[in-house]
Amino acid sequence: MKIFTKTVLALVATVAVAGQALAGGPMTNTNQSASFLRSVARGTSLDPDAVYNNPAGVVFMADGFHLGLSDQMAYQTRTISSTFAPFAMGAQNGGQMTKDFEGSVFSPLVPSVHFAWKHNRLAVMAGVGVNGGGGSLEFDKGLGSFERQFSILPTGMKALGVEATQYDMDMYLKGKSMTLAFNAGAAYRITDWLSIAAMVRYSTTSNSYEGYMKNIGVNVGGKMTLATDVFKGALANLQNQYNTVNAQYQEYSAMYQQLVAAGMGESDQAQQLAAGLAQMEAGMAQLQAGMQTVGENAVKTADHTLDVKQKGSSISPVVALAFHKGKWDASLKYEFKMATELEITSAEVSAKDPVINAIFADGSTVKSETPALLAAAVSRHFGPVKVTAEWHHFFDKNAENSFSPVIVGNTNEYMLGAEWSISDRWLVSAGAQRTQLNMNENLYSDMNFAISSWSVGAGLAFLCTDNIRLNLGLMPTIYDEAVAVGKDNNGIDFKDVYKRTSMAWGIGLDFKFGK
Repeated sequence: MKIFTKTVLALVATVAVAGQALAGGPMTNTNQSASFLRSVARGTSLDPDAVYNNPAGVVFMADGFHLGLSDQMAYQTRTISSTFAPFAMGAQNGGQMTKDFEGSVFSPLVPSVHFAWKHNRLAVMAGVGVNGGGGSLEFDKGLGSFERQFSILPTGMKALGVEATQYDMDMYLKGKSMTLAFNAGAAYRITDWLSIAAMVRYSTTSNSYEGYMKNIGVNVGGKMTLATDVFKGALANLQNQYNTVNAQYQEYSAMYQQLVAAGMGESDQAQQLAAGLAQMEAGMAQLQAGMQTVGENAVKTADHTLDVKQKGSSISPVVALAFHKGKWDASLKYEFKMATELEITSAEVSAKDPVINAIFADGSTVKSETPALLAAAVSRHFGPVKVTAEWHHFFDKNAENSFSPVIVGNTNEYMLGAEWSISDRWLVSAGAQRTQLNMNENLYSDMNFAISSWSVGAGLAFLCTDNIRLNLGLMPTIYDEAVAVGKDNNGIDFKDVYKRTSMAWGIGLDFKFGK
């Protein structure tokens, strides 16, 4: 008897974090203030957000204390249009081979704080911001890569002699992620126009994943039946067959031993018994293999609950240079890799689940490194207008994280921004950013993908008093479309089309005390 040998559940090895709700590379958020939303290119900033964007430039700010407070909000959607022929057998799919799986992220609170004290040639500074993640990603109907594994159930059941016409399941997934980075350091002005800075960055990452796969069923004889029950029934049938063959084997083996003991081991009867025993041994081995596979499928098609947390931290340095002379400003910054390693903690319901725990083993660790970043910026003042060009290079190839399997080369970002002081109190600004990724889209997972994009920011700043300035900014992001084609574990073609949308807006206050 042929048995169903294909794996019906192949969970991805890594569930992605909620993803960048703001701007930057696959693992890095370079958007650290409301001022970024309104002008984008902040690499030569001499405002409080210079603590992150231009740390060496802080010494070119006015003497005294500087404080920047910002909060941003972001809404993002992800849609994966997945085409897979067996989807047509889904009870909820209306006979369609293409199905949309939609997820959304809303981040109501993405805060940042920057503080600096500057006196003559020296400045000390500190800041905290969301360096990665910053949101909660929810798929209320699950994902195509998961459903594909179950959609072959009706076909696979035929190998068990079961005629199934449809499959059905309930699925839900939610991921939360937040990486906070705390920076502290100092800057020194070497000459009237050149300065250096060094900082220490402590980052802490906290991820959580929740979800379930339950009520996995097949339509047998017009009735939806739990797949695990079908496999358990098949397992019992195979066990009965094995017991029957084994009983016969024991009987024939005893007869053969009697003939051998009587010196008739070479007789025709003994030879026939020996051949029959060999056939029964092969049959029992096949039945045992079948019972193991069917038993595994019974476990895999049972209900599963995902409740896992990941936490970790790292320490890394940041070094920078700044140039400030006349109408020109420039900066160069290098952020070293954040070699974060996350420890997995599973709730009891997940730790005791052999499928979930095989992937998220309680107490194990996984690397979630943030790549090193080289940033360079230059700006020039044209009367009341300041124009800034900036470049970011993320060393993705040298960092090990959930994106590593799809990374082909490093990420580059190109930014251009302008600020226009239309009066002593009012400033308007705008900017654009191109994020160019270098990834193999055919290796994307629908829980872990990034797409090249264009972002456009605009907003204003208003000097409320001589010491307080308000910043308002808005940034929509337009993503390219990514397409992945391939074959599943059973050799069946699939096509996934990945789409994203994003909108961020923010408000900030800059305070200045002293000279």
